[in-house]
Amino acid sequence: MIDRDTAGPRACRSGARRATGRRAMGTALLLALALTAPAHAIQIEYLATDLTDTTPGQDLWRYDYRVGNGTFLAGQGFFVEFDYNTTSDLQDPPPAVNGDWDPQVAQPSQIIPDTGLYDALARADSPALANLFSVEFVWSGGVTGPGSQPFTVYDAAFAPIETGNTVAATPIPAPAALIAIGLLALSVPRRRA
Repeated sequence: MIDRDTAGPRACRSGARRATGRRAMGTALLLALALTAPAHAIQIEYLATDLTDTTPGQDLWRYDYRVGNGTFLAGQGFFVEFDYNTTSDLQDPPPAVNGDWDPQVAQPSQIIPDTGLYDALARADSPALANLFSVEFVWSGGVTGPGSQPFTVYDAAFAPIETGNTVAATPIPAPAALIAIGLLALSVPRRRA
């Protein structure tokens, strides 16, 4: 601590500079940590679609998943869980995604009991994520329809890397709506300075 009465103005200024320097150093350290940390966790968006029922008494649905904010290496993948109390009869085999992915399902079971899984394994480093991951299933969870599900991202040894919950997909505005918004913005009178 600097005694301002005996140290004089020069000592006070140098002490203030040191304190400012420490704050700047601390801020720089926090900024460096923030920049080196992963910016985003992998996100899986879902769109649940009620399909035409093909079997009386069974409510057929389809989940379409879009995976983003991450990359995968060959042998890594993710799975999405299906609650055995509300889902059954996952489409087996599920539709192909593209040549970079190997999708599979494990059926939910009320007998064991065990959750079902939609699993997608990367066949190559940096696999394409532009395509949707889809699976049809029978829903028995009520009139509100299916919603968010737990998911796990795993490494090549099948050890969990990350967990989360799927989130509802946000609709992309149609081109006509974007044009209308642009025209509206152009029609707003501007102030002159």
